[in-house]
Amino acid sequence: MINYYDGQLTDIMPGNITGKPEIKALSYALQQACRLLYNYSQRLYVYSNLDGQPEEVVDLLASELRTQYYRDTLDLETKRQLVKNTLIWYSKAGTPEAVEELVSTVFGEGEVKEWFEYGGQPYWFRIQTDAILTENMTTYFSNMIKNVKNARSHIESIEIHRHIELEICAGAGHHLFCIRNAVFDGYDEKRDGEPKNYAFVAGRQQYRPAAIMES
Repeated sequence: MINYYDGQLTDIMPGNITGKPEIKALSYALQQACRLLYNYSQRLYVYSNLDGQPEEVVDLLASELRTQYYRDTLDLETKRQLVKNTLIWYSKAGTPEAVEELVSTVFGEGEVKEWFEYGGQPYWFRIQTDAILTENMTTYFSNMIKNVKNARSHIESIEIHRHIELEICAGAGHHLFCIRNAVFDGYDEKRDGEPKNYAFVAGRQQYRPAAIMES
């Protein structure tokens, strides 16, 4: 089967004329025109083909839908994901699930820990994420959380988790220490040995920053 996007007139014309230069040129020109028309037509499928839309269209959609947590400085893939989740987040606003989806979409992996999961005060929660937060990003992140959480809940802290590979080395050694005394003819001599065992363990540590508390 010939794909519409890749097909040419020469695919359906008689073989005795497809080798002519003018026929090849005409076939190629029509193929490029059809491809151009096809690409323009795909712009009509704005919602169903959001992944194929340019950044300016995604920005306009975000403005039209009033997409939550949207910023012009975000990368294009994140913008598309935010626009896709707009209506879903509106239907889930105020739930822990909405907060978790926000964290995962904007900052990567993350989860919400409710107060009863860690023994905290009622209606407080923590956020655990592996995102790298600057000072400006922390403020932006806190503001977004306040917009998506319900009114009675309060964020207690944002815990930044890092996965660190720790190398631990262990070893053991044995040392025999012998005291050598002067040797005299005609006398027996006793030589005492003092064995000493050594063991050691070494590790490499890395600093992990404390959780960022909400001000």
